Amino acid sequence: MRQFKSPGPLFGSALQSIRSKAGRAALSCLSLVLGVLSIVVVEVASSIAAQVVLQPAELQQGRSNTWEITAQATPQSIQAASSVMRQWPGDAALLVTDQSVVVHASATGQHLQVNTYAGRLRSIRPFPVLHGKWPTDRPTLTPALAVNKAASALGDLRIQPTPGSPSLPVHVSAVVDDGSSTPQIWIPLQQLRSRAGAEAEATIHVIARLDDNHAASIQSRLNSTSDALGLKTNGAAQRVDTVDELAATLDTMRTTFLIVGGVTLLVGVIGILNIGLATLSERAEEFALRRSLGATRGDVAVLVLAESMMIGLLGATTASGVSWALYKTAIPVIADGVEPDAFPLQACIVGLAVGAGAGLLGGAIPALRAARLPIAVVMRA
Repeated sequence: MRQFKSPGPLFGSALQSIRSKAGRAALSCLSLVLGVLSIVVVEVASSIAAQVVLQPAELQQGRSNTWEITAQATPQSIQAASSVMRQWPGDAALLVTDQSVVVHASATGQHLQVNTYAGRLRSIRPFPVLHGKWPTDRPTLTPALAVNKAASALGDLRIQPTPGSPSLPVHVSAVVDDGSSTPQIWIPLQQLRSRAGAEAEATIHVIARLDDNHAASIQSRLNSTSDALGLKTNGAAQRVDTVDELAATLDTMRTTFLIVGGVTLLVGVIGILNIGLATLSERAEEFALRRSLGATRGDVAVLVLAESMMIGLLGATTASGVSWALYKTAIPVIADGVEPDAFPLQACIVGLAVGAGAGLLGGAIPALRAARLPIAVVMRA
């Protein structure tokens, strides 16, 4: 009759063996902690980099493959630009900048940067709405607009649609994160035009993107669409996003640090291997006795592997706990006051998988040798 009928007794025996040799188990675990910690830290750093570098780039410049053409703002050019935006097969939006409209804080008189838009702006620049609802294009009695986090701290706002016109109260319908620390407001173009019309000194920006990796074809298509619809641009379409370049740089850095972490992890695997081989002679009678009581070679091998895997998981759990503590305490200091999001679950999963894998790898050779020990060893002395 086999000694182990189910995984429960087997893993129970492995756990008991670990507890009886707590000192060596702690040394094996410690040898893995630094290796797993390095891997987990790289995964956490990748998450932080996406939050600190990639997300602001998308918010301020646009998602991957965002292109832009510019023109002087006239009633005719705004109409042509609106046609380009509507005819574009992907996401497109219209921005009007440098207009004479003024928005200021009632309490301090501080002027805010005004961004007038139309179209699918948030499909290109994915502003998270922190509070309220993104304003609609429909004209309203009180101008409705969105403000960024910096502008939301200024209190009540007022707007002057044209120079010398009386200032009007505004309705802040949403607070958004636009990736900027400068106070800014976002107001639908239709709402502003209903009060001020087109400004001759303003500049039109048509921003558009496609889920197409062929940059030349996107540029050519945007230029030809503008020509066909009569939009006299200030030059050829230009790519304005840097998301792909930033992502490639971050991926290169991540790969480099993962290689360094892998070397550190290999040292931990060798530590488990050395300790496992060193204890084989001490446990020879134990393994032979288990064999004589009905355990198979496979049972003995799985027992040793289970012990190594538990040690690996313990090391991974410790490394994840240390990473979590660093994430919550050190990141706000290192990243200039940035409050981190929730600890990335992916880093924990990777850490546990790496720890278990390292334990299995380090215990493979000791497990094979333990399984091959002859039962006659139990007869010694």
